[in-house]
Amino acid sequence: MDLRLFLLALTTFAAGVAESVLIGILPPLASDLRVSVSLAGQLTTLFSIAFAVAVPLLTWLTRRWERRRLLVAALLIFALFNACAAISPNYASLLLARIGMAACCGLLIVMSTLLASEMAPAGQQGRAIGIIFMGISASLVFGVPLGVQVTDWFGWRWIFFAIAIYSLPLSLLLWRYLPDSRSSALPGRAGYLRQLSHRPLWLAQAVSILLLGGHFTLFTYFTPYLAAMLEMNDATAVSGLLLLIGLAALGGGYLGGWLADRVGPRLALVLIPAAFCLALAAIPLSLHSVFFIPSVMLWSTISWMISPAVQSFLLHSDPISGSAGVALNTSAMHLGVGLGAAVGGLVVALAGVGWTPWVGLGLTVLALLCAIGASTHRRSAESDSSDALMAASHSRTGAH
Repeated sequence: MDLRLFLLALTTFAAGVAESVLIGILPPLASDLRVSVSLAGQLTTLFSIAFAVAVPLLTWLTRRWERRRLLVAALLIFALFNACAAISPNYASLLLARIGMAACCGLLIVMSTLLASEMAPAGQQGRAIGIIFMGISASLVFGVPLGVQVTDWFGWRWIFFAIAIYSLPLSLLLWRYLPDSRSSALPGRAGYLRQLSHRPLWLAQAVSILLLGGHFTLFTYFTPYLAAMLEMNDATAVSGLLLLIGLAALGGGYLGGWLADRVGPRLALVLIPAAFCLALAAIPLSLHSVFFIPSVMLWSTISWMISPAVQSFLLHSDPISGSAGVALNTSAMHLGVGLGAAVGGLVVALAGVGWTPWVGLGLTVLALLCAIGASTHRRSAESDSSDALMAASHSRTGAH
């Protein structure tokens, strides 16, 4: 693996740990801050909201910055916010630190993705993006359990100290080994407007929202689903199955990028939601059979394949505004998570947890339809992009 891609994956690993680590440490954190567990849980909810709002805003405001410089600056500020979280005297100060972290995490993931796509050899852009997403999936597999252990040994504050310390030498390595990218300024407001108004581009964004929404409709309530449908209440059995799901997710990002390179982003955009529909339907159909564990592992793997495929599609379909598309897609992923959690909660309240995979499947079918719509309009998007590129070139020539 290219050392530079590995360093970028380590960067997104830090961002992923910062986002998800509270999942395993809510009780001791709530006790220390003297708030309820439910209120402590809102630190994660508000993190996601801040992330989704901050990403497009900050990437637009910093669009003229050189990308390596912006990535390193974001990582250092990220370390500062983690240090602030570690010494937070109360809930309000921790919340402010988490909002700052969220904004930095958004820049870290977007800049890492764009730099990886720039450095990738011809025909391997999808795989490079997939490696970046492996860093995020690895944070769920290893970061959350490690956070639980560190909290048990030293207390929850040391998790944030550790993330801050981890970020400092990493920033030096990024500065040393990443190339300059001064020629690759992010697009301005027109790029974002194009992403939101051009049909194939916003349909591709909808694929991320709906597929991840379908995934999290079940995944958010997966533990009660196991208890209700399989009477699986043993903590060891549940944690073992969740570990298998996490390990299966590790390679999903790379596989999604590899598929986009292998068959093209347009076809990959359709194949992944189609495969996810089958995997999600297989979960309730395989209950009480030997196929259940393979089904949930496949479901987990495919859920991580979609983001590299969507981002490859955005970059290939409209190179001029593709960077804005990546920024918007990073927000779209978080909107999908929030959508799935909200829909799943309604399903559990109104119909019971057993219906979560079927309702999730409905969202995923909508994602497949959006993917088909986006892929069939790809040629039109590329034609428009070429026209815009030629117009911009003539404009620059005229200016000289």
